[in-house]
Amino acid sequence: MPIQKTEGIILRRQDLRETSIVLTFYTRDFGKIKGIVRGVRGPRAGFAGGAFEVFALDDIIFYERKSGDIFTISQCDLSDYFAPIRESLEKLSYAGYVVELLDSITSPGDKNSDIFRLLHNSLKLLSGDSSPRRVARIFEIKLLALAGLMPGLDRCVNCGIPAESNFRFSLHHGGLLCRACLDTDRMAVSILPGTVKFMEHVRSSTFERAAMVKVSSEVGRELETLLRRYLDYHIERRLKTVQFMKELFA
Repeated sequence: MPIQKTEGIILRRQDLRETSIVLTFYTRDFGKIKGIVRGVRGPRAGFAGGAFEVFALDDIIFYERKSGDIFTISQCDLSDYFAPIRESLEKLSYAGYVVELLDSITSPGDKNSDIFRLLHNSLKLLSGDSSPRRVARIFEIKLLALAGLMPGLDRCVNCGIPAESNFRFSLHHGGLLCRACLDTDRMAVSILPGTVKFMEHVRSSTFERAAMVKVSSEVGRELETLLRRYLDYHIERRLKTVQFMKELFA
């Protein structure tokens, strides 16, 4: 691979030996990549200004090493530190959650510029006055849709009849079940029409329009519980930030 240049948001950082670090980025042009940056730790390291911190937006230059799937990052310049997020423990926690969730769902090298824009827009929204919980719900729904994991909400996922009232939500089947199909999953749970409507609206709207939608506290609580259970069911990795936020904001 020749030398490449792109924008990337840091998902994960790992110190390596005495002077180097390994960074996992989600990039605009190459999807998720992992790269080593040398000589940036220790007494002789220069000031990086936050360029190597988790969820920083950087302009990076990298090239392929002779072996392995870790690239060499030759230049990493800070573009946005998202400073307002780092001034609030709640915002900081939710920013950590969205990057960890994205990291758990995406695979190295799967390019998706829409996912990059979603992450970037979510961090910008978190930097403002929006509720971190609402930003997280929008991010979860949009990410599920972009990753091909969005639950089926317009019809019964078992028999295909159009969705009406009294449908229930099945984690196992990944969407709504009609009354006639409840025997296929006795663990299916009730779901508010407002929850279905919000999820469908966020999925089909632009990020800017979705960010303006407000929901009742009842729908908000159900969304948080339902999406958490759905994500836990369909992704293999338990997220450290989820347990941290439970302990911090319970």
